[in-house]
Amino acid sequence: GARLYNGWSTRMFRLHDRTRRRICIAGFFGLCVVPTIIVVGWCIAWNLPWHARAEADRLRRQLGLRGSIAKLQHPRPGAVVYEGVELANPETGATVLRCRKIEAGWKKFPDPKKGGNRSLVLIASLPRIEAGQVDQLWLLVERLLGCRLGGIPTDVRLLADEVSLSSEEHAQTLSDVEGSIESLADGLQARLSFRLPGNPTPEPARIRIVRNRQVTPPATGFELFSGDTPMPCSMLAMGLDGFEPLGTRSRFHGYIWANQTSNGWQGEITGRLIDVDLDRLVTDRFPHKLSGTAEVTIHRARFSRGRLDEAAGSVNAGPGTIGRSLLEAAAVRLRLVTDPRPVDPAGVVPYEQLAFSFSIDSHGLELRGHCAADGSGVILAGRDARLLGDPPRQPQPVTALLQMLAPATRQTDWLSRRLPLP
Repeated sequence: GARLYNGWSTRMFRLHDRTRRRICIAGFFGLCVVPTIIVVGWCIAWNLPWHARAEADRLRRQLGLRGSIAKLQHPRPGAVVYEGVELANPETGATVLRCRKIEAGWKKFPDPKKGGNRSLVLIASLPRIEAGQVDQLWLLVERLLGCRLGGIPTDVRLLADEVSLSSEEHAQTLSDVEGSIESLADGLQARLSFRLPGNPTPEPARIRIVRNRQVTPPATGFELFSGDTPMPCSMLAMGLDGFEPLGTRSRFHGYIWANQTSNGWQGEITGRLIDVDLDRLVTDRFPHKLSGTAEVTIHRARFSRGRLDEAAGSVNAGPGTIGRSLLEAAAVRLRLVTDPRPVDPAGVVPYEQLAFSFSIDSHGLELRGHCAADGSGVILAGRDARLLGDPPRQPQPVTALLQMLAPATRQTDWLSRRLPLP
């Protein structure tokens, strides 16, 4: 029986030589040639200019920014490399960001709550951000936190060795930049940490933005910590307008937090302002002359509804010059004690030190002089005389400060909407 079965099976599957050749040729074309042609064609198509243009159009629809990509590569499965990336303002066409290369890929990070979290990782090479268009990036982050970017994953991580912030006046470089956007139980959060070059401090600067969905309507909050190195105020002014008039050399070392409410923003500031340009802060904004470099220590400054509620701190500046009009206004409006000797009729008086502590709230303004050369009670000291001293009555009304700085000018309205008036 075994012989009959073997003989039958041999006759059953015996193929002619020509048939075997045809089967081998068909298998060769089906399993080798055709897949090779498909892969080669796929590679050629993905490296043609139209593929980069199509990807740029997709990013434009998702991000809301005009974009262009010079070249697009797929070095390995699940990874994409964008070369020559440029994002621009959709209305004006002004460049927002340029980057030599961005590599995108998926990676799984450990998550103690979920066991694992799959995130999109972006590794940027030499990105350059135009300072005048930073508001477009803030809008992009806001739309992403609000889940208004279709097709963009909620968990994204960004890594860059250096990021350049450039403008017509100055440029700032950030190193060891790490950013992320991730989902939380009650919303989304965006985080950014970086260091300033030349300052390898152990603790980097940190910025955190949170979108809270537990309230109606959903609100945004943020916190900023300068780390161990003071941050340039010119960089902070890209997102916080209040730092702009402090001068190009001014720096901030401290902590800021704020939450968005139905009545506006509320929050708190603590820290130090270093190398504040008094000429730019006072002379360029008010009808008075005051020059010199100051250091301002903010023990606390609380604000809500766009208005300062209370603040306490100290100021130490000098040497510099002060205008005669400001001396007279301080004596008349704030009732500061002045030196009885006549002031230089030229209108500008040199001073050695401007030092005082302050406290301001809805009850008024308190000033205490701390000039070291002349002892306590002296707010402004000249070379051999006291120019301004403590007022005999404390506190002074905040309206007196308004009248001293900006009498009958448009700045009066600007200040009255921001200072803690009764």
